[in-house]
Amino acid sequence: MRSLLTAFGVGAGLSLLAAGAFALIAPKVIAHHEDDYGVHVINIGDGDRGSFHLKDEGLDVSAEWKGDFALAGDGRSLSSLKESFEVTSKQAGVTRKAIFTRKGETISAETFVEDRAEPAGAASEKTAGDLLQLFARSSGVGAETRVKAMLASGGKSAVIDEIGKLEGSHSIGAYIEALAGATTLAPEDIKALTAEISGIDSDYAKRSAISALLTTQQLDDASIADIMTVAKSIEGDHELRLIIEELAEKPLNDRNYAVAASLIDEIEGDHEIRLAVASLLESDDQSDANIARSLEIAAKAIEGDYELRLAIEAAGDRVTGPKAGAAALLAIAKIEGGHERRLAIEEVAGELDGASPHWLPLVEAAATVEGDYERRLAIEAVKSDAPETDEIHAALRKAAETIGSDHERRLALEATE
Repeated sequence: MRSLLTAFGVGAGLSLLAAGAFALIAPKVIAHHEDDYGVHVINIGDGDRGSFHLKDEGLDVSAEWKGDFALAGDGRSLSSLKESFEVTSKQAGVTRKAIFTRKGETISAETFVEDRAEPAGAASEKTAGDLLQLFARSSGVGAETRVKAMLASGGKSAVIDEIGKLEGSHSIGAYIEALAGATTLAPEDIKALTAEISGIDSDYAKRSAISALLTTQQLDDASIADIMTVAKSIEGDHELRLIIEELAEKPLNDRNYAVAASLIDEIEGDHEIRLAVASLLESDDQSDANIARSLEIAAKAIEGDYELRLAIEAAGDRVTGPKAGAAALLAIAKIEGGHERRLAIEEVAGELDGASPHWLPLVEAAATVEGDYERRLAIEAVKSDAPETDEIHAALRKAAETIGSDHERRLALEATE
């Protein structure tokens, strides 16, 4: 059974600093998601208050705070608190609560079991520590700070051991993201972490953890295989596409390109495939061969004319490469509708340089556009950008002669003069 996280996801970036305002990688919003599995709510206020609620099967944890606070490395105490912090859990039919307040330089805690105050002492201190640690392990708050503290005191094994004790998909994803960003991981570390990711039900949490591993670590083939296995268990096209986009923001070496291409195979929707391919086409320093391969992926995977045309357009002036230009022409041939094929031809024509070997094939593509009006416009577009050579001029006139309508044919022939 899964715990549900909002699409806003606060990840490892949701850390509350010892001084100053919140440091957030999430909008200051109220986020809410629930269904038959559970409910997760995070309410971030205007910088001085907030709340958290996670309900997942037998686990029900909530917290409210006023003012900034920071968790200690062990998650069992607060290293700083500006005003107040309250955490409540409901487990096995028992409600426990701890209220932390600051008086001068001292942070004190009152604890309650079933609304009955516990007397000060070891039992109360244990209740307060247990509840605070439960909040730390279920919310992901302070993940970066706690991970750094655990690395300093116990190394990677201590962090991986803690990840195994976390509650909820979101928190696991946040801690793995924080760990990957903080240190170099060995293959055995990756294997242990991918085993934890495989138990995550939230696509968002899986994606944040997987992206962190792929973009921060030098991975061997076995580690990549482990990561890809769990990545392909992501059900949502959107989250898969975001992994590809995050890969494309980094130097897209052959390894990362192969990973991205493999993930595109798992995406079903045309729109998300197109956005994923576009991120590869727009990535810096891509070879002509990889641009061609991206266009080939688009032509094979995208069914709709509109999305395929937009994928071709995303290549921009990279279609000037010999392999990329040829792939763009093959992608154009995949477009069935006259309007979208004509627009794609116009786009490519506007990018090719005069020395390109693709002008004659582009004229031939214009002659295949469905509809006399659209075909005439395609021919005119190629004519306006193509170099003036006898061979291209003859090819344009031949293409114009294929138009059935006398009116459109005459206009096309006039345009080629």
